[in-house]
Amino acid sequence: MSKGSAWRSSSIAQDFADHQYPDFAQEFLRRNPDYRRDYRRVARQIAEGRMTPGNASDAVSKWGLVFRLRS
Repeated sequence: MSKGSAWRSSSIAQDFADHQYPDFAQEFLRRNPDYRRDYRRVARQIAEGRMTPGNASDAVSKWGLVFRLRS
C-alpha cells in the first residue's frame, strides 16, 4: 500500500505543468463511469438512427461537452 501522495511530487507536477483546465476536465470525464455510460448510449442511438448529433443536446448540456463519435 502506498504511504504518500506521489501525485504531489514535484516531478509529477512538472509533467502536468502545461495542461489546461479542459485537459483535466476531459481526463476526469473519460474515467467517469456515468459519462462513459451516457456516451455509449448517445453513440448507440445515433448509430441506430434514433438520434442525430444535433438532438443530443440534453446529454451535451449535462456534461458541458460535445460527444464526438469515432469513425
